[in-house]
Amino acid sequence: MGWAVLSRMSFAVHTFFRTSLSFFDTMRKKNVIGVKSLKLYQKNPEKVRFTSRVKSVREKEDCDLVTLEESWFYPEGGGQPHDEGTINGKKVLDVFVEDGEIYHKLSAYSGLTLHVPVDCVIDEKVRWDYSVQHTAQHVLTAVLADHHAVETVSFHLGTVHATIDTDRPATWEMLKEVEGKVNDLIREDLKVLAYYRDAYSLKDLPLRKAVSVEEDIRIIQIGQLDYCGCGGTHVESLKDLRLFKVIQVENYKGGSRIYYKAGDRAFRHLEEEEEILALLKEELEVNLDALPFHVRRLKEEKEEYKKTAEIFSKRLAEEMVKGYQEDVVVLPLEEGDDFLKTLGAEMMKKNKIGVFYREDGRIFVFTGKRTSAKLLLSGLKEEFRFRGGGGDTMVQGYIELEEERKPFVSKLYDRLLSLEL
Repeated sequence: MGWAVLSRMSFAVHTFFRTSLSFFDTMRKKNVIGVKSLKLYQKNPEKVRFTSRVKSVREKEDCDLVTLEESWFYPEGGGQPHDEGTINGKKVLDVFVEDGEIYHKLSAYSGLTLHVPVDCVIDEKVRWDYSVQHTAQHVLTAVLADHHAVETVSFHLGTVHATIDTDRPATWEMLKEVEGKVNDLIREDLKVLAYYRDAYSLKDLPLRKAVSVEEDIRIIQIGQLDYCGCGGTHVESLKDLRLFKVIQVENYKGGSRIYYKAGDRAFRHLEEEEEILALLKEELEVNLDALPFHVRRLKEEKEEYKKTAEIFSKRLAEEMVKGYQEDVVVLPLEEGDDFLKTLGAEMMKKNKIGVFYREDGRIFVFTGKRTSAKLLLSGLKEEFRFRGGGGDTMVQGYIELEEERKPFVSKLYDRLLSLEL
């Protein structure tokens, strides 16, 4: 072989490797290769029907845990529930990851065996609903952080409620403003992109939150609004959210728990509210614009009735105490808790001891300064199934077992008789 031939071969090999390295470097930068952990439900989220074969079956007492050669089911994780659906007509009860494998929980005796072919169906409506709510969470989190410096610390998506927990309190007025901004972004129809990066190529991305993995990092990008590492399912465009509603806010661990709904959930919520308003209008016989004033008046009237009822309850309790000739009274009564407490307070005012019990197992012991109610019941909790608490002047509780109620009261009465009062 001549020198010229060797030289041409060397140049060709050099060119091949240089071109190959350039190609792979370009593909790496474009995140086309190097995604070892790419899940099928991430590769093709629209695929909801597929066939596969059983890879393994782990039989348990109450279920079968099945793995497949290929699965497009989304396993629970990242605050998002698992996909619902069927495998060979059997309902999928749970989907989770264990040691890198996706397990599908079916009812016991599913009939599936190793290598058997299976037809799998993912509930498309559930998958779509979860994708809508999850994407809405990204937008809500971004708007709260960018406009109010309120950060999201956790996210939970359920079949009825979707919530985020924040590091600082969020007021209802703030959230109504945030709701408007989220709906404005929906109208802008920002695109939702999903792509992969490694830790080295993350430097140019303004990530909302630091990621804990080094490679195959899945990025969800919503326009220029939000960049976030996330493995969940999402819609392709914010127009798919259609509508966003903040439903409720409550104090939670120094911050707030915010309930929201998007898409069909939000529209159903509005329909339910309309039905409730229509029912209230019919029952109260008022127009919609007069409804708030009518409700306020009813609330004020309720407060007045409550005050009047408390006055009469106190008077009735005073008369009943006057009628008790003994200093120690043990009686069955069927009145409510509030009245029995009022009666007990009047007993203690008159320096009397009252024990009142009901057929449902509720019992109230009022001793005042005559003796310690807590000591009076000491030991009885161990002897009987009594659940309750209190202090020296009063104890209230519940006797769980019906057959123990009369013996409990009898034993308590004997203890009162033995006291030197």
